[in-house]
Amino acid sequence: MSLEKNPFGERLSELLAQRNMSQNRLAQQLGISRSAVTGWIKHGTLPDAGLLKMLCEALNCSADWLIGVGQQREKQDATGVVRWIEEIPPYIPDIQREPIEHGLRLFQLLVNGNHSAHEYPPQFTRTALQAALRSGVLRITSVARVEDLEHRLRQKYPFLKDVIVAEIPGRCNDTMIRTELVTFLAATQVLTRVIRESAIGLGSGYTMLRLVEQSIPSVDQFSGTAWVPLLAFAPHNMSDYSANLLARLMSIRHAGSRALYLPHPDECTAPEMQAVAAVTQRQMSNAQTIFASVSGVDRRDGTGTSHLLTEFRSADYAAEAPFLRNAYAQLPDKNRFGGELLRYLLDTEGQILSHDSAVGSQVSLDILRYNSDMIGRVCLIAARGYKALPILTCLNHHLANAVVIDREIAETILD
Repeated sequence: MSLEKNPFGERLSELLAQRNMSQNRLAQQLGISRSAVTGWIKHGTLPDAGLLKMLCEALNCSADWLIGVGQQREKQDATGVVRWIEEIPPYIPDIQREPIEHGLRLFQLLVNGNHSAHEYPPQFTRTALQAALRSGVLRITSVARVEDLEHRLRQKYPFLKDVIVAEIPGRCNDTMIRTELVTFLAATQVLTRVIRESAIGLGSGYTMLRLVEQSIPSVDQFSGTAWVPLLAFAPHNMSDYSANLLARLMSIRHAGSRALYLPHPDECTAPEMQAVAAVTQRQMSNAQTIFASVSGVDRRDGTGTSHLLTEFRSADYAAEAPFLRNAYAQLPDKNRFGGELLRYLLDTEGQILSHDSAVGSQVSLDILRYNSDMIGRVCLIAARGYKALPILTCLNHHLANAVVIDREIAETILD
């Protein structure tokens, strides 16, 4: 099914009919060709800011109405699971507007279960959805929770401090959208209740990036807080999802907080960097709250036959962990694999099988266990069934005491 829709053209056509004005007459009045008007109505092109002003004067209408600003601002999927607001600023040029509009339409199709993510080219899906989501044009305002599953998880794991289970709209199977739902709930239901803690630990990856980007900037909620990266990538790694970068983004978003830097061991040849590393590693032990995500295998179809190259990639496929992939491939018994956490490969007993050799200075898992058993909070955020086993491993072995997950993961670990 085509994603094309032209609300601007529909409104313009409606106005011309109301004014009893032809396309020729409008074109003459604006001093442009008739084909330009036809393009607006039939082909989804848009006028520039100057022509938009002249067009609104000629038709005696507001620019906001004509371009759709404020029209049906809050929307929801067919089952009411997800609510969101769409608003494309009028200053967005055509070259940027087109992928954003594709992303908006694709989001609506996927959350309503009318289509599967597999029906569209993966690169198109990722690019279009990110254009809509990360630009802020599409902002989620509400995600339904599955209270029955939350209650059952609390019964099974009474040590859990936070249990949030996101409902899945329709049959939506897109990883990026599902990630968006759990990170929204983590940002609005967990992070907002963390007040002026001295140190908060952050993992890495796309899920963590979206938690950071959806966090609500505040004046003093994190005053005095140090954002502590829990692992360090090698200096040559330019990933946008590194823990150091995410800590820096949080310090920028939240006034009064600061980001610590965790050097990779390769950077610690000078005494100055060794001192920086020592400070950050001490703060790892002081982190009262830790946010991280996990990863599993068999993401593509759940059949166990996925190609190895599809494993250990970020939700948007922009980042990958080839060393973890190779370590997993070399496991003599794949049934021992329990999941990935903070670039450690864990067995089903929660012990370290291997780790990503491109990463260093990772937080000790003993710190996670201590936080989970004592007064701290270790919150894991994850979506999609392929992450169920890592969540199960972490809960069974007290590597976490809070989860923000979706229905698919919850049902799997309760089965």
